Amino acid sequence: MVSGKKSAESNDTKEIQLTEDSRFQFRCHPGVGCFTTCCRDVNIFLTPYDILRLKKRLGVSSGEFLERYTLSLIPSTSGIPVVLLKMQEDRNKPCPFVGPEGCSIYEDRPWSCRMYPLDQGDGEGKYRFVTQPSICLGMQEEREWTVGEYIRNQGLDSYNEMGNLLSKITSDPRLSMEKIQNPKVQDMCRMALYDLDRFRRFVLESRFLQIFYVEKEVVAKIAKDDLELMKLALRWLEFGLISGESLKIREDIIKGKKEEMNQRKEQTR
Repeated sequence: MVSGKKSAESNDTKEIQLTEDSRFQFRCHPGVGCFTTCCRDVNIFLTPYDILRLKKRLGVSSGEFLERYTLSLIPSTSGIPVVLLKMQEDRNKPCPFVGPEGCSIYEDRPWSCRMYPLDQGDGEGKYRFVTQPSICLGMQEEREWTVGEYIRNQGLDSYNEMGNLLSKITSDPRLSMEKIQNPKVQDMCRMALYDLDRFRRFVLESRFLQIFYVEKEVVAKIAKDDLELMKLALRWLEFGLISGESLKIREDIIKGKKEEMNQRKEQTR
């Protein structure tokens, strides 16, 4: 998964590999002395599903959310844009959604915030700590979990489902061998991954549905169903970036292209 929550505190963390059966102590609440400290001056990489949930929660369009609350970067590895939550300009650089009483969007908080104090480790089913008890006092609380219990308690199933669909694309070795360098392709990736309202207009107002075969039940949903639209966006990216199997071009389009190519051959004879 692309998302992650990193800060200076993680530099001294002992790299302990965890599994879903590993046990740890953690409970975050206003009574701990470090409450909301971890929400300051951090790099929170937002997943597409994070943005879907947050823009709905705030009642804004995806474009407005991106403009007001995020920064965009192009990694040197794949060339696929990533989006970070923009911290406030105050001295402590707090998250824009945190206050003295805690998180104002808690029910729709991003993947990395739900995972804290954990992160994914090296390899499938592996996890690690991103902090330590001397810094995160919540890890000194008596509440004990297995990693699996904690993940389920934090409502991560739907986040991980969409994250796995994205990872299928971003982890493909073809992307590391052929980095995306075309700014137009990078913009299309950014639209499909993060700017769902713009992608919806692209699908419904362009020749998209005339070119690609999209199941009738999917077409019926995408006008209002953001989750169904996101799944279509990921299929489209997979089609364009790593394979042609996730979407099919309509037969009449293929036939027309073949006829056009044959005509060109005839003209060059």
